[in-house]
Amino acid sequence: MSPAMLLLVFAAGFVIMTPLGPVSTICIRRALIYGPIAGIVAGAGDAAAVATYATVGVAGSTLLPHYFANFATLWHVGIAVVLIAVAIVIWRSRPTLPTVAVATPGNLAAGFVAPLVIVLANPADVVLFAALFAGLGIVVHTPLDHAVFYATIFAGGCTYWVVLSLFLSRWRSGLTLGRVVWLNRACSVFMFVGAIVSVVSVMRTPGA
Repeated sequence: MSPAMLLLVFAAGFVIMTPLGPVSTICIRRALIYGPIAGIVAGAGDAAAVATYATVGVAGSTLLPHYFANFATLWHVGIAVVLIAVAIVIWRSRPTLPTVAVATPGNLAAGFVAPLVIVLANPADVVLFAALFAGLGIVVHTPLDHAVFYATIFAGGCTYWVVLSLFLSRWRSGLTLGRVVWLNRACSVFMFVGAIVSVVSVMRTPGA
């Protein structure tokens, strides 16, 4: 892959992270509550999942989404249940100020896994990424190309979360218990909306 193409792939990995949704809300919340390292680790989970599906998509494989097509309804209901469960846990969690909330190794691991699993729960993203990178004229052929593509997408995504988490760290000192409560509730609302979108999307699919 040429340097220009690598730069384009890196930029794509960065931009893909920017839309605000359930997963990004989790990462932002962790950055504010537990600090920039926790936000970066959570963002890395998001970036790893996106890089995985982007690599499969750019390879031109549609096997994965076709395989899950027969289980679309059950799959999306499962996603909705997980999102609602996460929303309830966050809503009911006790508000903790940043000076008290410390990210332990176990907490960091959980923060990485949660975004990873939620993003990987939607294999249909493979088709979207295939269309995106085909439109950008990005083609990979060899295993080395695939590895470089994955690493570059992942690096672009992680860079976004490093920048955002460090930026958010400036606000941590201004958090109060009341603001943490509203932060938790906002995150819960995004989870709940994500669950509704997951179910509605499959209900509107012909033949679902």
